[in-house]
Amino acid sequence: MTRIGLRLWSAVCVVMLSLVLCNQQSTAVSLDKEGDIKLGVRTYVNVRVGTEDTHNGYNQTGTIRDPATGQIVKVNEAISATFPQSAGGHLRQNRYYIEAELNHNLDRLVKQGFGPFSLLNDLPFKIKDFSYHVTFRGEADGLYDWGPTEYSTADRFRQAAAVQKSISLNQTPVDVSGNRQRLRHLASDRERLFQAYTELSAGDVFVRFGRQILVWGETDGFRLLDNINPLDSSFGGFLISLDERRVPLDMLRTQYRIGDFGPFQEMFLEGYAAIDNKVGYYPGTPAGSPWALPSLGAPSNVTKSFVLQPARTINNTRGGARLVFNALDATFSVAHYYTYFDTPAVQVFTNGPSLSRSFNDGAPCPPPSTAMNCGYPTHNVQTAPKVQVDGATTTFAVPQFYSVVRSEVAYFRSEPAFTQGQLDPFIFNNNVQSTGGRRLRDSINAVVGLDVNQWIRVLNPNQTFFFSTQFFFKQIRHGAGNTAFVRNARGELVPNGDREVLPVRLDDLANSNTLGARLEPFFIRQPTSQYLQTLFVGTSYRSGTINPGVTMFYDWGGAFLYQPTIAFSRDPFRFIVDYSILSSHIYKGASGVSLLKDRDNVQFRFEYVI
Repeated sequence: MTRIGLRLWSAVCVVMLSLVLCNQQSTAVSLDKEGDIKLGVRTYVNVRVGTEDTHNGYNQTGTIRDPATGQIVKVNEAISATFPQSAGGHLRQNRYYIEAELNHNLDRLVKQGFGPFSLLNDLPFKIKDFSYHVTFRGEADGLYDWGPTEYSTADRFRQAAAVQKSISLNQTPVDVSGNRQRLRHLASDRERLFQAYTELSAGDVFVRFGRQILVWGETDGFRLLDNINPLDSSFGGFLISLDERRVPLDMLRTQYRIGDFGPFQEMFLEGYAAIDNKVGYYPGTPAGSPWALPSLGAPSNVTKSFVLQPARTINNTRGGARLVFNALDATFSVAHYYTYFDTPAVQVFTNGPSLSRSFNDGAPCPPPSTAMNCGYPTHNVQTAPKVQVDGATTTFAVPQFYSVVRSEVAYFRSEPAFTQGQLDPFIFNNNVQSTGGRRLRDSINAVVGLDVNQWIRVLNPNQTFFFSTQFFFKQIRHGAGNTAFVRNARGELVPNGDREVLPVRLDDLANSNTLGARLEPFFIRQPTSQYLQTLFVGTSYRSGTINPGVTMFYDWGGAFLYQPTIAFSRDPFRFIVDYSILSSHIYKGASGVSLLKDRDNVQFRFEYVI
């Protein structure tokens, strides 16, 4: 058996032994005889194995049509690499996860006047549903301890450092030790008090205060109005569920029940305010992670990044409100709030005094580099502009078809965006600028979803099939033209600087007689109109103990995700197997599904729930 096989088998044996020794209870347990204190635990361990080689980068010669002359010209392309390169059959994740929730209802203590709770009985209003909630979450990944050498050692970092040293001039050497330590610090393990809040009701008012998660909207998998809490992709990546990636915020949440008003029933107004500096891009996916985006996952001595969080001040408070009501056999909501998106705004600096003195502790350039920008040709400054979100939702049932229709529309104002010219120093330095500036833009977003229960008795005579599909649409307001190349003042064919892009390099345009002598990075184009379709189909057999299903994403730009799944349940245990297939001819913008097109994998997961 190979070394990788032995590692996988050892991990599986440890998991199975742990589960056998667990308590056999399958529901939340009461910790006192009155049942006021309840404890719930969910834990699992997985083994995720890659089923294809990740991209190692390669050169190819292609042709493009010059938009100015119509002539066909040759270009050399160096397709972006995934770092570190990993062969099919290698371990990509060995995730350990535990979440323990403690809920304590304090109504009995208030009623009995226990200790300081007696003071609450003297208030002019009655307190009810008084409780507190605490969640502990622990996560670990054994990939960096006993995974293949590309993840468990610093070999790939040393190789990348050697390559960059051979082609660099007066630049700071790659910090192999620092990059490796950061990877292990961010991605090996973390334990935290995840949520901690107290809540109560008084008449028609509900209040929850503390570190918490608030979800608005009607979507699954992708988010429109559900942008209140950040998503953290630094530990686990894109294929981890949203519920495990949402980051709680220190928040005050209130809800006021209005009741019936004319043709509207069960109206309530909900609002929140959060003073917190957590954002989705901080700390970010570290270099060396198997889930880093192509061309962004390797250590670099070309670009130094400065990641700035918003300050914990009143001016930076996230907050907003929504109105929810029922009318015409449907549920409606209207929302308005301010938040910080998971993608930062990026500003690229190329010359001037050392920027490290402005964006970190003010220390001078470390030796041996005393060059401009501390030996990095470019400095990349990531910030969080406040984004305004306005939107509405509608949900209604169609009983005769056993279905539910969901819809959302949202307008994003001042969300971060990028252009080729803003990120590309070869373009903005032509105007003797030291920075490409920061780009913000607006977009219109919408989704329509349909959930249906349908009998297919030939395939399952005892249970219905559940179908859930969503169609997402995004329109970038005042989007620039999509022409890939234009001619500059010297007649050279260069990337279109006004074209909106993702900050991921697709290829390099090398020297040719037509293109001239300058080397240009070429970023992935962001289409002005974007379309995405999702579909889930699932059913159950043997009284819910066997649950097969399949999830599919189709980005109309030409990217697919297929994920067949089967789950075996015997309370309190779950065993889940799924196969994630990501397919696209080339890297594309829009949903970003194609950016992980070389990460196909199969997952085996053991889970225990009480």
